[in-house]
Amino acid sequence: MTLKRFRPPGAGLTRFRVGLFFCVTAMLTLCAVPAHAASPRTYSLSTLHWRSIGPAVAGGRASAVAGSDRDPYLYYFGAAGGGVYRTTNGGVTWDDVFTKQPVAAVGAIAVAPSNKDVVWVGTGESKPRNDATTGDGIWQSTNGAKTWIHRGLDHSAMISRILIDPRDPNTVLAAVLGDPYNDNEARGVYRTSDGGVSWRKTLYAGPASGASDLAWDARDAKLVFAGIWQLRRRPWTFTSGGPADGLYRSRDGGLSWQHLSGHGLPGGLMGRIGVAVAPSDSRRVYALIQSTEGVLWRSDDSGDHWRLMSRDTLINQRPFYMSRLEVDPRNPDHVFFLSEDLLETKDGGKTFSSLTSETHQDHHAMWIASDGRRMIEANDGGAFISLDAGKIWDVRYNVSIAQIYHVGYDLQNPYHVCGGMQDNDAYCGPSDSLNPLGILTRDWRDVGNDGDGSWVVPDLLDPNLVWNVGVRDLNGQLGIFNLTARQNFDISPYVRDTGGIALAGLPYRLNWEAPIALSPKDPHIAYFGANVVFETRDRGRHWRQISPDLTRNDAAHQQVAGGPINTDVSGAEFYDTILDIAPSPLDANVLWAGTDDGLVQVTRDGGAHWKNVTMTGVAPLGRIDALEPSPNSAGSLFAVVDRHLMGDAKPYLFATDDFGATWRSLSGDLPLDQFAHVVRQDPRNPNILYAGLERGIWVSFNGGAHWQNLNLNMPAVSVHDVRVQPQADDLVIATHGRGFWILDDASVLQNLVPVALKPGVTLLAPRTAYNFFRWWSTEYGSSAGECCAPQSYFAGENPPAGALLTYYLPRRARQAPKLTFEDDRGVEIAHMTADNHQGINRVAWNLGEDAPPSWKSARDWNKGPDVGPAVIPGTYRVILSVDGTRVTQALTVKPDPRAPWTQADYVEHRDFLRELYEQFGQIDDALNRLDELNVKLRARLASLRGRDVSGHDSRAVQATLASAQSVAAQLSSHPVNSEDSLLQADGLRERLYTLIDSFDHLSQGPPLAAHRREAAEIKPFFDAAMARYHAFITHL
Repeated sequence: MTLKRFRPPGAGLTRFRVGLFFCVTAMLTLCAVPAHAASPRTYSLSTLHWRSIGPAVAGGRASAVAGSDRDPYLYYFGAAGGGVYRTTNGGVTWDDVFTKQPVAAVGAIAVAPSNKDVVWVGTGESKPRNDATTGDGIWQSTNGAKTWIHRGLDHSAMISRILIDPRDPNTVLAAVLGDPYNDNEARGVYRTSDGGVSWRKTLYAGPASGASDLAWDARDAKLVFAGIWQLRRRPWTFTSGGPADGLYRSRDGGLSWQHLSGHGLPGGLMGRIGVAVAPSDSRRVYALIQSTEGVLWRSDDSGDHWRLMSRDTLINQRPFYMSRLEVDPRNPDHVFFLSEDLLETKDGGKTFSSLTSETHQDHHAMWIASDGRRMIEANDGGAFISLDAGKIWDVRYNVSIAQIYHVGYDLQNPYHVCGGMQDNDAYCGPSDSLNPLGILTRDWRDVGNDGDGSWVVPDLLDPNLVWNVGVRDLNGQLGIFNLTARQNFDISPYVRDTGGIALAGLPYRLNWEAPIALSPKDPHIAYFGANVVFETRDRGRHWRQISPDLTRNDAAHQQVAGGPINTDVSGAEFYDTILDIAPSPLDANVLWAGTDDGLVQVTRDGGAHWKNVTMTGVAPLGRIDALEPSPNSAGSLFAVVDRHLMGDAKPYLFATDDFGATWRSLSGDLPLDQFAHVVRQDPRNPNILYAGLERGIWVSFNGGAHWQNLNLNMPAVSVHDVRVQPQADDLVIATHGRGFWILDDASVLQNLVPVALKPGVTLLAPRTAYNFFRWWSTEYGSSAGECCAPQSYFAGENPPAGALLTYYLPRRARQAPKLTFEDDRGVEIAHMTADNHQGINRVAWNLGEDAPPSWKSARDWNKGPDVGPAVIPGTYRVILSVDGTRVTQALTVKPDPRAPWTQADYVEHRDFLRELYEQFGQIDDALNRLDELNVKLRARLASLRGRDVSGHDSRAVQATLASAQSVAAQLSSHPVNSEDSLLQADGLRERLYTLIDSFDHLSQGPPLAAHRREAAEIKPFFDAAMARYHAFITHL
C-alpha cells in the first residue's frame, strides 16, 4: 500500500483574499471620486467576486461556429447570449475569449482562410426568437482571440453572416439583419477592404429588410449571393416576409448587386433565405427560401436559372429560426440542412435523410473543413464536433451557456439553486457541492418535463418535491418533480391542446413562462397564472380560480402567430397572459399579478376582489416581467416593465407604497439602451435594490435614485432574475446565456454605506460558519494531490470553505493586519496575516487551528500538515489587529449538518489530533534545526579543506555531522518522493504522519481503540528520539 501524502479536501487553510476599495462623498475625504463617476455615491466594487456554478450539463443555444483548414484542432463557437469560445485541442477544453466585451450575444463568426489568427465576430443573435439578444456591431481579433478591436456597424443589432476573402483577410462582407423590433437603416450587406477601418453599404433593400445570409465562390470571392429578409416582432406575433425580400447576386465581390427573380425562382412574397455555393463547383448554388411555392431551389449555372427541388418542410421546419445549409467542399451533391433535425442530401436535393447520431435539436450553423469530414455545428444544445462527416458527434458539455429564465432555491444547507432553461429542461444543483473538485455535471438533477423550462421552485415543506413549469406539449405545463421517484407529476389545471390554433375564445391562456408562486405565509398554498390566477392547497390535486381575466383580453392579440407566408404557433407568442404572481410576505390576503400586456393587478382579500393598479407614464403593452413585494410593507411593491418587444429598449422600474394608488420611477440613471428584466429589494437593507438588465446586474444603495453596475468579474450577459437566499444571505442570479452566478454573503453590500461612514477599522459580524467535511462525490481529482477536476470537465466554483470574514480599512495599514482566533476560554488557537487594502477586504478562515511547524527542506508533498485540528462547534472570538487598533466579533461555528457526530465526538477528535500534531511539530522543529546544522557543518568542512593539515578539526566536524545524521535518521526515514515508502521502512515521522492521515483525513469522527493503541505505541519511540535529539543539541 502506498501512503499518499496529501491534505484532505477542505483541510488546508483556504485563503480567499478579496479587497474592496470604494469611494464615498467628497466631504468624507476617504478617497477621491474619479472624474468620470456618474455620482459621488458611486462605489468601486471591482474586487468583489461572483462565482459561476453552472450548469454545463444542459448545454445552451449556440448560434455561430467557425474552424480553420490551417489548424485541425482550432474551432470557435458563439453562444446566443453567452459570448465566444475557442478550443485549440479539438474541443477537449474551451476558452472563454469574449469576457471583456460589452455584449454577449453572437450571430456570426469567421476565421480568415489565409491567417488563422484573424477572427471576426458579428454580435446580436441572428435567430430572432422571442428571447434573442441584440449586439453592438462587429469585432475583430488579429492575434487569435487574445484581444479584440471593435470595427463598427454599431447599430446593426444582429449580424447573420461574415465572409472573409480567402486571400486577403482585410476584405470582408457582413450581412446585417438589423433590429427585429423597429425599422433600421443599418440593415443590408456591408463591405470593407481595409480590415474594418471603413465600411461601405453595398446592398440595401430598405429599413424593414435585412440580410439573412451570404454565400460566395470560396475560390475567388467574386460570385456572391445574399438573402434579403423582412422580419418584425411584436409580443403576440411576428411577420416573416415582405415585398423587398429576395435573392441577390453580385459578380464583383459584393460591390454591386442584382435582384434575381423569375427563371425558376418562386414568385410572390419570400421570407427568410439561406443560400450556399458549392466550394468544388461554383455553378452549383442552393437556396432555402421561405415561400408558399416550396422550400429548396437549386441552380447549376451560378444563379442564372433555378429549379424547385423540394417542398418538404423537414429540411427547414421553422424558417425564421433556421434556414441554413452548407455544401460538402468535395461534393456539390452532398448538402447538410440545419433544421429541427440535422439532415443531408447526397443527390443534390432529390432525397433527404436524417443524421441519426447524437446531436441536440434545432440547428443553426455549421462549418466544414476542406476535407469534407471535419466539421462543427451549432444547435440549441451547444457546439458539436465531428471528424467523420457527421457520423459521430462529440460534445463535452464543459461550458456554462445555459439560458435561464428564473431563480429558485431551497432552504437546505447547503442550499440548492434551480432554474428552467431555453430548450434544455430544468435543473437543480448545489450552491456548494462540498466536493473539492467543484460543482460538477453530476451534481445537477434534471427536474423538468423534457422541454423548455422556465420556473422551478422547490417545495417549502418538502425539498424532495420541486414545482416546475415548462413547455413540452403545452404552454405552461406545470408539474411536481419527485427527486426520489424521478417522476414529474403533471398538475396543470388546463391541458387543452393549442397546437396551431388561435387562443381567442378559449377560457384560459398560458404564457411560455406561466408563473408559479408559493405562499410565504402558508406553504401549503400555491398560485399558478394563466389569464386568471389559480390556487391550490393540496399540491395541485385540486385547483380553484380566484380571479377573473386579469389581462386586456384583446382578441386581436390572440390569433395564430406568424405570416404572411406561414404561421408559427410554438406558444412563445401566446399573449394576454399573466407573467408574474407575487404574494405578500406580510399579509396572506395580498396578492399581486403582472401581465404580459402591461397590467398590474392586486387583491387585498385573498382573490375575492381585484383592482387594476397599472402605473401611468409608460406606454402600453409592455411585459410586467417581475413583481417584488416589499418585506417591509404590505402596500409596497417594485415592478419592471419590459417594452423591448414593442421597439422600446429603455429600462422601466417602478415602486408603489400605497397598493398601486401612486407610483414612482426607479429607473434613475440606468443605461437607456438596456431594458430591465427584474428588480429586487434587499431583504435586510430596504435602501438596496438589485436590477437585472439585458447586459448585466445593477445595484442601487439609495432606493433607485442612483445605480451602478455590479457585473464585477462576470462578463456582460442578460440577467433575467435575482434572488437573495435568506439563510446564507447570498445573492443569486439567473443569466440568459451564462448559467447561474452567486455573490457570497451580501452583508458586504448591505453594510457598505454604514461602514463607510465610520472613521475607523470595522470588522463586520460574520455569518454562522459550518465545518463541512469535503470529499469527492464519485471520482478522484486529477493533478497533484487529486486537487482538481479533469480539465475537460466543467467545474463550478464552490464558496471558500469555513468562515468568510469581511473588514474595512479606512486606509492601508502601516503593517499587515493580523487576525487572531480565540476559543470560548480566551485561548488563542489560530492566527492569520490578513490583506491590507484600503476599503473592504475579505479572507476565509477554514476553521482550523494553527498548523504545526513544517519540515522546510522537504518537498511540498511531505512538508507536513498545513493546518491544525479542526475547531469544534461553538463560539469563537475573531480579533482584527491593525496598527495597534483591535476590533472583535463573535463567530458561531456549527457542525456539518450531515454528520452523525456528537459534541463529545468532536472534542475527542480535536484533543487526539492536538497531541499528535504537537509531536509532529516537535519532530519537524528538530529536523529543521538538524538541517540548519547540517548546512553549517558541511560549510565548515569545506572551509577546512586544504587548511586542516592534521585533519583533527575535519574529523571532529565529520563526527558531529555523522551524529546529527544519526539523530535525524531516528526521527525520519527521509523519503524524497511520495512512494519511497515502498523502498524503505517508514521512520518515526512517517509512522506518525500515517496515523494522522488515516484518522483525520477521512472523517470528523472520534478516535477508536486502534487509533489510540497506535498512538500509544508510537509515543515511546517519540520520547526516545526526542531525548536523544535534546541530548545531542545540549552537548554540541
